Amino acid sequence: MEEHHDSSLDDFFRDYAKKSIPKDPKIGKMYSVALPSNVTGMEVSVVHLQSSSVWAKGANLGYFQVPPRIIPKPNVTWLDIVFSNLGNWSSYYYEIPNYTFVTPILGFSAYGVSHSRGKNGDFTSKTTKLDLPLIRDPIMVRFPSVWFPRGKCVKFYSNGRTTITNMSLSHTCEVWGQGYFAIVVRVPPSHQVWKLWVIGFGVGTIGFLLCGLVLLKIIRCLEKRKIQNMEKQSEKSEVLDTKYVGNSRMPCACGIRTQPVLENDYFP
Repeated sequence: MEEHHDSSLDDFFRDYAKKSIPKDPKIGKMYSVALPSNVTGMEVSVVHLQSSSVWAKGANLGYFQVPPRIIPKPNVTWLDIVFSNLGNWSSYYYEIPNYTFVTPILGFSAYGVSHSRGKNGDFTSKTTKLDLPLIRDPIMVRFPSVWFPRGKCVKFYSNGRTTITNMSLSHTCEVWGQGYFAIVVRVPPSHQVWKLWVIGFGVGTIGFLLCGLVLLKIIRCLEKRKIQNMEKQSEKSEVLDTKYVGNSRMPCACGIRTQPVLENDYFP
């Protein structure tokens, strides 16, 4: 799979982290890194650790759970770990074909810190990118709440390798090195989206027509029943008799004819 990691991103975060951490930092304290305004939405922090402490106990560092028994290479006494949350810049720096991000991309990088005294007597510090070989357990990356439960872990390792794996735990990815990590879900290719849209449109149209036919049938049944009720009411209130002429029912008056009466029985 093609690698989209920009190594200058690590350098960018390292430089600003170096400016933000104090000269005598507290061990284990997370320091927020001030970034320029043109990358609003990113969040970066840095923590100063003792290598021997990480070896003995590991470290719980926000989204990252670092296991014990890690010896940095090259071996150093102190190390700074820089954490990043790319936020709404995630899809700008990284892209996975047929997948979309459902979490921001989280990353971390470890740097060895060495101090030296300059000619003028001032102390200067130098940072060196470290490897963190994992002996037994992976680093656990716990993401903020994920709206999609069946996502996969995508891992952009610093060595150029990219992998996509299942989540071992809810909202959590196991990683075996430094880099940038996120949870993604698969999306169908564009021609499949078009196909699904056409199928959905066809099914919707057929459903609409069927609903129309059913409604028309109901209206006709109601009209027929109304006519039948009117006929029954008419039959109950009829004064005239009725009879059938062909297939039609017609009113019919009783045949009463006045008999002629002679004024007298005398005929001339």
